[in-house]
Amino acid sequence: MEQVKRQQNNLFDNYDDSKRKKIASKSHDCLSRETITNFEVLSNELIYEVFEFLDYFHIYKAFFNLNIRFRNLLTNSSLPIKVNISSISKSAYQQYYTDIIRTNAYRINSLRLSNLFIYGLTSSPIQILSKFLQLERLILDNIESEYLKKLLHSLKSLSMLSSLTITSLDSIKNKNAIYHQIFCLPALKYCKVSLEGYSNNDDPLPSITNDYSPIEHLVINDDMYLDELNCLTSYVPQLRRFSIQLRPEYWKQRTKIRPPTLNHLTHVFLKMNYVNFNQFEQLVIDLFATIQFLRISITYNGDMEYMNNKRWEQLILSHMPNLRIFDIRYERCLYNIPPDDNNQLTLDSYINQFTTPFWIERQWFFALRRKSYTLSQTSNQKTCLNSSETNLRKVRHVRIQCEKELINWNSQNMASDSDYDISDYNSGQDPFEIDY
Repeated sequence: MEQVKRQQNNLFDNYDDSKRKKIASKSHDCLSRETITNFEVLSNELIYEVFEFLDYFHIYKAFFNLNIRFRNLLTNSSLPIKVNISSISKSAYQQYYTDIIRTNAYRINSLRLSNLFIYGLTSSPIQILSKFLQLERLILDNIESEYLKKLLHSLKSLSMLSSLTITSLDSIKNKNAIYHQIFCLPALKYCKVSLEGYSNNDDPLPSITNDYSPIEHLVINDDMYLDELNCLTSYVPQLRRFSIQLRPEYWKQRTKIRPPTLNHLTHVFLKMNYVNFNQFEQLVIDLFATIQFLRISITYNGDMEYMNNKRWEQLILSHMPNLRIFDIRYERCLYNIPPDDNNQLTLDSYINQFTTPFWIERQWFFALRRKSYTLSQTSNQKTCLNSSETNLRKVRHVRIQCEKELINWNSQNMASDSDYDISDYNSGQDPFEIDY
């Protein structure tokens, strides 16, 4: 009897569970339909606000073919469009171009091109750039030189273009010609350029006349000779933030140009290779009288004058009186140096010079890093006291400059108490990143 009762109870329990599942399923279906219905009854204004948080290509894929109302919302609006063509297939792009880009070019205010196949297509956005009347921001990644030169010429007609970022894929034969085209753009405020190739045989920039560039924030991730800098900066008298990589003067004689007056310049980031302190000092005297922020990375340089605190104090007091933030990284590669106490005392003495009231009052402090190791794209680029791999156990600081090298990196070779630093000093990252 008890067994029959338990069976009946189980039957009722199973029935109740089944019933609950059906009710839950129906509730879920109703909730889903209600959610969809509620979204569709939102006003156009609210839907457009939601769209602002989404990638426009994702909006297109989700709503363009949903119904007539949403298609009209996408195609009949006057609101600006941000187009990012980075991870998209060729077939998907072709349809996107037909449905959105070509017919709404006048609405596009931001355009980013990354896929290599885009530039060579007859349906490429660069073929109809003159129709992008509202374009304010243009990012060109992995662009080949043959397309870049043609494209820059067509940008002159875009009176709203205020931000331009270029990363070339192949070597540029004459970088100065590219810079000159950029400086002719009428509304540009922000420019970041990373051009492949060497500039040994480049034609010099023509002397400036009255066609000044309105650029205020300039980032050049390419090596430039010191004696080219005066001419370059003469094009940008409104410059406020400046980042560049510098090399010593070119061995060929160049025409000396009087340094321009940069009254608005406040932020400077320099990466300098083989530039001695005398050359750097003259650069400061010529161009950097108004700066408030100075970041410097000095590599491949044996000039110990960079460690002379008196020269720094005099230079700052006399020629950079407004300097508030001072960040310097000075690197010397010391290979196979015996761990002698005298060597340590010598290195420490340089750092101790920078503990006078001048430095303490400004809260500028510097650290000496011995036994460090740089993980870069060229694996033999190390800054440890002994370059032998067997001495990695002695390393106390690892600076990572190249993410790709992490794949082959074996941290087990390091001491357990080593610290790690992901550095941007040698990357293409903008040190003063600002959205325009």
